[in-house]
Amino acid sequence: MALLQARAVEKRYTGAHALRGVDMTIEPGKIVGLLGPNGSGKTTLMKLFACLLHPTAGEVIYPDQVKRGAESRKTIAFLPDTLVFPDYMRVRDAFRFYRDMYPDYREERAEEMIRLLELSDSMDVHIKKLSKGMQERVALGVTFSRDTRVYLLDEPLGGVDPLGKSRIIDAILAMQLDNASVVVSTHLVKDMERIFDSVCFLSNGRIVFTGDCDDMREVNGKTIEQAYLEVFLNEGAI
Repeated sequence: MALLQARAVEKRYTGAHALRGVDMTIEPGKIVGLLGPNGSGKTTLMKLFACLLHPTAGEVIYPDQVKRGAESRKTIAFLPDTLVFPDYMRVRDAFRFYRDMYPDYREERAEEMIRLLELSDSMDVHIKKLSKGMQERVALGVTFSRDTRVYLLDEPLGGVDPLGKSRIIDAILAMQLDNASVVVSTHLVKDMERIFDSVCFLSNGRIVFTGDCDDMREVNGKTIEQAYLEVFLNEGAI
């Protein structure tokens, strides 16, 4: 059974059409790449999935048929492209905040994330004093401390140094996803293609390609980056 579905989803703003008839299905146990150039509609779609925006047309169907709103948010952990922490907050405080805010917070998950992301020595440091890469690690750590059904990560590698990218990718791969899924939106295809089970390419608000990554590699003999470049060069988006 699908965990999350978009059916004929459109999102229009004054003078702009951000999404145009998007159909997308997220199955359990998968890491899905939502790939496309900047401005293709990735963040809009992620915010619709996270119930932070309402579609102009179409519908989003949530896990276990829960209704849109507060109930649907309980099944989804969303990491936006910029997660701003209050100036007073230390790394330790961020984990405590998530512990108090979310009933699905799990201490053992938090401890594992702290280890994998190498945050132990920074627990008493104010987050605003950390590098961009370390702040991204903290944001991912608190997000993955929740034991939920769908994890939405919007550009989790933005502005992160190579070592930080490696730590973040390792943390995503370490997730136990028997009954959950991770959706990662990014334009950094080469950095992340090894972690994806399937991909959706988004261009000008439309899904222009979907594919199983193993099939693409084994049957077609292409990397995800090669397929991405072919599709978007044909689309004229890059």
